[in-house]
Amino acid sequence: MFSLDEGAEHETPSTPVRNEAVRSGYPVDPLRIARVLRRRWRVIAGAFALGIILGVLLAKTVVPREFTAQTILVWEPARVREVRNAERELQTLMNTLELPNNLAELRKRMSLTVMLDSLARQIDISVARDSNILTLSATAVSPEEAVRLSDTMTQVFLDSRRASERARAEEQLQSLVEEVGKVQAQLTEARAHYDRFRLENGIADLTLDRQAVIEEAARLRTEMNRFRIEAEASDARAILLRHAARAQPARVVLSETESLYETRKLAELRAELTTRRASLSEEHPEVLGLTAAVQALESRPPGSTVSDRVVGANPAWTFLQNNLMDVDTQREAAQRKWRSYAEVEAAARERIARLSAIEGQASSLLAQVHITETRLADLQAREKVIEGEVRQPEVGLRVLTPATPPLRPSKSYRRAVVLLLPPCFALLAAVALAASALRGLKPWTPAELSFWGRGPVVAATTWPATPDGLEELVLDLRAALDEAPGTTLLLPLATSQREAARELLSLLGPLDVPAWDGVSGRDAALVLWEEANRPLALRRAVRQSDRVLVLAGSGAHSLFEVLALRRLLGSEERIGFVMVGLGTDLATHPDRVGEVMGFWSGPGEAKGPERPRPAKGAALT
Repeated sequence: MFSLDEGAEHETPSTPVRNEAVRSGYPVDPLRIARVLRRRWRVIAGAFALGIILGVLLAKTVVPREFTAQTILVWEPARVREVRNAERELQTLMNTLELPNNLAELRKRMSLTVMLDSLARQIDISVARDSNILTLSATAVSPEEAVRLSDTMTQVFLDSRRASERARAEEQLQSLVEEVGKVQAQLTEARAHYDRFRLENGIADLTLDRQAVIEEAARLRTEMNRFRIEAEASDARAILLRHAARAQPARVVLSETESLYETRKLAELRAELTTRRASLSEEHPEVLGLTAAVQALESRPPGSTVSDRVVGANPAWTFLQNNLMDVDTQREAAQRKWRSYAEVEAAARERIARLSAIEGQASSLLAQVHITETRLADLQAREKVIEGEVRQPEVGLRVLTPATPPLRPSKSYRRAVVLLLPPCFALLAAVALAASALRGLKPWTPAELSFWGRGPVVAATTWPATPDGLEELVLDLRAALDEAPGTTLLLPLATSQREAARELLSLLGPLDVPAWDGVSGRDAALVLWEEANRPLALRRAVRQSDRVLVLAGSGAHSLFEVLALRRLLGSEERIGFVMVGLGTDLATHPDRVGEVMGFWSGPGEAKGPERPRPAKGAALT
């Protein structure tokens, strides 16, 4: 009917504008959307059925399933080397699984064409808490492929660990070989120094030589003391034999004939006693026994006389002389041996002292030799161990349980596709139907017109689609206008509603024209504005009216026209709407929305004492 932008920025309302009221209605009437969805439920049901069919087909043909095969390994670090931080070592071991070289080798062995990142997402390794049990998981689209991937990855992992350990062992072996060569050179030099020292000091083994000399000196000292004691004993025996020889006569009665046995026995005992005294001491038991026997026989009175007597050399004296000669010989030999052993023992003590003097230097040289020999032996033993590791490196991992084909998939989206695709299709169909119900962003119901127009909808009718709606609309508006004081400006929102507005005015009945020139008229008046090309005059008429009643068609105006209405009218007060052409399917919606009673009650802001007559071309009733 009129341009919405014309003159909008050229005039500012002279009257103060109230703050925007709270909007009523809905931006999109949910009842209208619900009616659309209910009316076209077969489309939603068809979309749901299509989703079921398509979901089943996709689940059977397109959507893959994932199967996970697991290989259980145990980490045995004690068999490889001492581990100080087991947790960090184990984490490092786990991180080496997804190294690019391992993934590339796995892709090569399995003849795969996937990217390394995608292949890494199919492989995972985890460790049980507080244990050395590792679980290597491989995910594939089939159980057999998952087992093959898990076995191949395990073999690649073990081979990588084996190659790493072999390289480490070879580096250690090379270092040990160099170290063994250096230690052997040091040992040769230490032995040469020790050999020169032994040649210079005339020793084979200082410890053994010193021990041997000490033992020899002890043995010589023992022998020297023994021969000294023996010489002293020979001297004592010689003295005793000399005393005994002096007490014996050189010649004695060798035999005599006696008439009594006691006399003869006494003589024999005396002879034997004399012989024993020559070789034994007085305290000897035999000497004491013979002395007692002789005294016992002597105490008896003689009972016979000697009839025949033989005189000769005294056997006791002869025996003592012979023993004395033997004792002298033994004494001389013992003294000579004593002196000889004393000289040899003194020489041994001198050698011991000399060996003790060089013991410190010899011990230092020998200790250097021993230390070098021990180090060389340790290095050679370590070298043998490292050579064994090079030939057969220890990876520290052992397979406890090989991978087996899983019976069920570990992850499958088939059920989710089957369950979610039908409601998604139904929801998309509902959204599409709801979007189609918007039909060009136009208000179709009183609730939508009230929300976007920011004013109440005082009446709604299906007229002019149905003739009965006009009669009902006239009855509603007549009752409201009869009770509403002041002037109401009727404004068709579009040119197409102008004839409908005139017909509406003609049916509302006669009303007196208001007093525009100061002449009093009736309190209620309804004015139709028809001049579409005079926006400034329209605003002046709006300011002089108590309310504006906008006639709008259902679905006949865009939201931008409705939103620009207040700016066009230059007022924020007392703007209401009458919706015509409401569809029969929307007739059951509320026909009044917003503050309808507030729109009709009482005049607006105070007007001036005079009102100008409406502009030319206005229809008055």
